[in-house]
Amino acid sequence: MRFLYVFALCLLPLSFGFNASSARAQTHSDISNQLSTRANDVLRLLRGEEIEAEVFDENFRNAVPPAQFRTLTGQVRTQHGQAVEIASITPRNANSAILKIRFEKAIVTVNIDLENTPPHRISGLLLTGFEADAGSLDDVIAAIDALPGRQGILIRQLDAPTLPPVVAVDPDARYAIASTFKLYILAELDRAVRAGERQWSDVVQLGPKSHPSGISQNWPDRSPVTLHTLATLMISISDNSATDTLIRVLGQNKLAGIVKATGHHNPDELRPLLMTRQASALKMPAHAEQREQYLNAGPAEREQMLAKFDSALTLDSVDSRILTHGPNFIDQLEWFATPADIVRLLDYLRRNASEESLALLAISLGIGRDAAEKWSYFGYKGGSEPGVLSFNFLLRSKAGKDYAVSVNWNNEEISLQESELLALTTRLINLLAEQ
Repeated sequence: MRFLYVFALCLLPLSFGFNASSARAQTHSDISNQLSTRANDVLRLLRGEEIEAEVFDENFRNAVPPAQFRTLTGQVRTQHGQAVEIASITPRNANSAILKIRFEKAIVTVNIDLENTPPHRISGLLLTGFEADAGSLDDVIAAIDALPGRQGILIRQLDAPTLPPVVAVDPDARYAIASTFKLYILAELDRAVRAGERQWSDVVQLGPKSHPSGISQNWPDRSPVTLHTLATLMISISDNSATDTLIRVLGQNKLAGIVKATGHHNPDELRPLLMTRQASALKMPAHAEQREQYLNAGPAEREQMLAKFDSALTLDSVDSRILTHGPNFIDQLEWFATPADIVRLLDYLRRNASEESLALLAISLGIGRDAAEKWSYFGYKGGSEPGVLSFNFLLRSKAGKDYAVSVNWNNEEISLQESELLALTTRLINLLAEQ
């Protein structure tokens, strides 16, 4: 899953994003002497110089010990190369600023806070964005296309459907999409609420339980939870147990209907819509016989088999070491769609979804807040497992243009470097905001 780098007293997780062209150049008079000095210290720290005792205040050193700090900055250098220079300093006041620091492979956004009194040591430092240092959309697409494996990208302006795609790379090819499939569940739940069949406040029992990601797998069995809570967990933190509960509650017939209604090119491929626990368990060596039968069956047979097999596909039978070791049946036991399918799904949500569902999509940004704030609406859902990455955005520009973005990367042989695609996708989103 996503790497988290934390350099702040409150130990907040890192968010991603940066737009080099939007950074405001500063004159010397804009920047206090202490900010100029400490910005250079940050550059030295990110290069690996061991000056933490000199530049951090005591509270910061207690919260993030120097050894931990060096480990984290070492990971950043491993992924993005050496820190090269300060690209810009944007002061918020005399003791606080946003720094843009150029690495060999990316530009990093750093929030810095200083003590109010001399010697103005650093009291807060948070890396909030990684963006590929690419000059144009063509440059970004070329860099994504050069990654090992298969890449599928589609960007469309949804409010101008007659226009050609902004970007289209293999848009009609089939990709494993991991947790992106949860958008279909949100679409069906939203439809049912709008139709009066259900209410967000309906209470159901939690279960069946699945493996993380998420938190609800640790809650008591059969905990009473609302549909709204389940949907919030499913979309904002990709909670698998919440997802599987919603699949049980909504039912396969309704879910098959929404897959078809949203324009999937081959709806039978998502019928039945596997629970996360079921998909993971079927990948286990212990279930090889059931797996072979399932994969050789048609949609109707698969539904019957799944009902028969389900009691054996227990959470206890799932070995997380197998799931995380590398790509595992990602071409067979996954959730599949084309980039065009995902864009049609996002457009369905744009045209039909309630404000409640759109608000859920806007909880987790996927990239840095500073990048997201360039848009008047920013909705996101991603998916990842070894060999699979899928980043998907529903956007409205400040000028009122609606976009859908789907970026997908599959490799059946190796696990993928998520930070690399995320930095490129962040740059892609920022360049799109400038159009």
